[in-house]
Amino acid sequence: MEGAGCADTHVRPGVMRGAMIVTSKKDPQQVKAYAGNAKRLVIIGCSECAAVCRTGGSEQVKEMAELFADREVLATISIESPCDKRITARDLKRIDEEIAGADAVIALTCGSGVQAIAEVTGREIIAALDTHFLGMVERLGKFYERCSHCGSCILNDTAGICPVTRCPKSMRNGPCEGIQDTKCEVFTDRECVWHTIYEKLKERGQLERFTVYHEPVDWSKCMSPREELWERS
Repeated sequence: MEGAGCADTHVRPGVMRGAMIVTSKKDPQQVKAYAGNAKRLVIIGCSECAAVCRTGGSEQVKEMAELFADREVLATISIESPCDKRITARDLKRIDEEIAGADAVIALTCGSGVQAIAEVTGREIIAALDTHFLGMVERLGKFYERCSHCGSCILNDTAGICPVTRCPKSMRNGPCEGIQDTKCEVFTDRECVWHTIYEKLKERGQLERFTVYHEPVDWSKCMSPREELWERS
């Protein structure tokens, strides 16, 4: 996946999120195609997740500006968390005039960032990145999908390992019939996650949890689009 690997200068030294939205760069020619004949551009980056993935930090914003060297780039900006409408609205006030005068606005952010920028500005936004998953961070350049946000968590019974995410068939009650010794039927170079769960529970003296039956995921809890609304006290 192009672009996932190193921190951006906007990321505070020594600070790295435990999870982030993992993105990759779209084909530059595809971005140019969406920009069409736009002559004046504004380019917006993300100095958090996309910066760490090397897809939307200051260097990538600069690269995008160079891609459109034959046009007028009115402004470039990296926003700390463009998916937060409050921060986006605050930071974009600095370039209100440039956005108003632009023929196109390009966002090097995750999909949530693109939509937040669109809602704040009322403009059509060109997405320059593809969004993949919420990643657990091991280190720079190593991001892993570990949670599917299903709303029916069974981690307490599965040694803290999510089979819904780590099993390609999302098995919730033990391995499928295709297990080969201890290997996954789909990804044959990987250990079956249910074998890993079994060994972890055995090691902890909690094997009784292995036979706990889990009802199918209640997908009504995670139907899109989701929202969480708090009442002010």
